[in-house]
Amino acid sequence: MAVRLKLAALGHTMERGKVVEWYVDEGGAVAEGAPLFAVETDKAVVDVEAPAAGVLLRIDAPVNREYPVGATLAWIGGRGEALPDKADETIAAPAAVSGEQRVTPVARRLAQRHGVDADRLQGTGPGGRVTKEDVKRAIDAGAAPAPEPGSSGEPPHDVVPLEGIRRVTAERLSAHWTGAPQVTEGIDVDMTEVRACRTARRDEWRAAFGVMPSLNDIVLKAVAVALEAHPVLNAALVDGAIHRYREINLGVAMDVEDGLVVPVLRNAGKLDLGRIASTVADLGARARAGKLTPLDFEGATFTVSNLSALGVDWFTPVLNPPQCALLGVGRMRRTPAAVGREITIRDVATFVLTFDHRALDGAPAGRFLARLKRLLESPDPSLFP
Repeated sequence: MAVRLKLAALGHTMERGKVVEWYVDEGGAVAEGAPLFAVETDKAVVDVEAPAAGVLLRIDAPVNREYPVGATLAWIGGRGEALPDKADETIAAPAAVSGEQRVTPVARRLAQRHGVDADRLQGTGPGGRVTKEDVKRAIDAGAAPAPEPGSSGEPPHDVVPLEGIRRVTAERLSAHWTGAPQVTEGIDVDMTEVRACRTARRDEWRAAFGVMPSLNDIVLKAVAVALEAHPVLNAALVDGAIHRYREINLGVAMDVEDGLVVPVLRNAGKLDLGRIASTVADLGARARAGKLTPLDFEGATFTVSNLSALGVDWFTPVLNPPQCALLGVGRMRRTPAAVGREITIRDVATFVLTFDHRALDGAPAGRFLARLKRLLESPDPSLFP
């Protein structure tokens, strides 16, 4: 009997997903457990495995369209099996395409290289989009529409559709920006001692942990310890109520090719420095490879965004809803500082905390920053064993 393949929820918050690629054509053989198609959720692109072996009898879900959870995507069974009429299935319509988004970025770049006016082509993609294949056909046929008179043939700007991770980030952050009174506090932290501690214990840590913790790993450990002492910041504002969490799950902001992703370092308060370093390294590798799953993004109670590698001195981070607080970390700067009665050069970084003023006030936020400063300026061996 044929197996109906439905779109499953790949996370607790998933309501819809966009099929972006089928790895097997209709009529092709399907191996149980092998990747069958890729679906884009509001958080990641995920490969979905075939639930059964057989033949991919029919695909009811064309690519580049969104479908609700539970929608029928395809059928797997024995060759020649009868299937329900497609007309009985609910097929999602392609998303509407605005005038600026009518030509895909890849198609536009190809058209520019060949002097083709892509805006005048008839699109065959979802919603009438002009795709790379449309441009190739026009080039091969030698019938590409010429640029409008008086035009160089090149548009004055590139159009990049707001979609995928970038679209979700924009929607979530802009909605929270208008709804939450965000307040920002900053403090300079002398990182000289903690940096010296890392250098001195390099071989010891590498032997014990199998990985060398970065300064950001040390910051994450210190943040987890500070949050244990100041739990009011380890919270979220949900449906008009403040939820204060016992478990510390740190969102770790990472910059990848597709945009900003924030996978979660779970139960950070119970992890030693080595486990934090290895877990963050694994999350980073999977983020760069596009292998994070929706579950990797769920449950963060506090977020840390470190832009020191980009040479940023300081910045004002925007809250990641529904979390109540987010810490931004700038680069270390070689700065003259007064130590006792002497002026010496120190490694100083600016830490900036943004918080939702509906959930907490400036004083507890300031006390959290002060605790974090003490932890990093006078690193305790028991904190970083």
